[in-house]
Amino acid sequence: MAGRPSKPVQLIKLEENKDRLTKAELEHREQMENKLKTSTTFREEAATKADPVAHKEFLRLRKLYKEIEFIEGLDQATINRYCQLKGQEDFLQQLYNQVKEAIDKAKQLSKKLSYYDELKDIITKQNQVRDKMLKLEDRLFLNPVARMRSIPKKPNEEKKDSPMAKFLKSRGADG
Repeated sequence: MAGRPSKPVQLIKLEENKDRLTKAELEHREQMENKLKTSTTFREEAATKADPVAHKEFLRLRKLYKEIEFIEGLDQATINRYCQLKGQEDFLQQLYNQVKEAIDKAKQLSKKLSYYDELKDIITKQNQVRDKMLKLEDRLFLNPVARMRSIPKKPNEEKKDSPMAKFLKSRGADG
């Protein structure tokens, strides 16, 4: 069983280091994170560009991600995959609508039942595509839950001295 994915150092700092990492650990992680940055932008792949729905989604995401600094060239495959899944979802929805129309027009019960079998297969495939999209949406911060998880739970507060720290300060002032 895998543990939780690591948080970026900036997020750890925003959360006031509730994981209790030492300064050395934080510095090391920050250096390693900086080594992973490529300072490149993600590009649209040919398969994404060829699909009008996927292309439109790519353009939308590129505009949204301009302000997010940790989305970069390394994320290209994931973003393009998501856009292509969006195109597949649209195609399956159109197919679903066509089969539903065929069911409405069919007069024979046997013909209607065969269309229902086709509809069942389409719905199964749609659900598979949507499950994949949901997983990618979490990784790409494309849904409210994923965005909320990236926000620190508590605002920055002034740190209060512990009772022992107060005691030691008072002893130091007296002695």
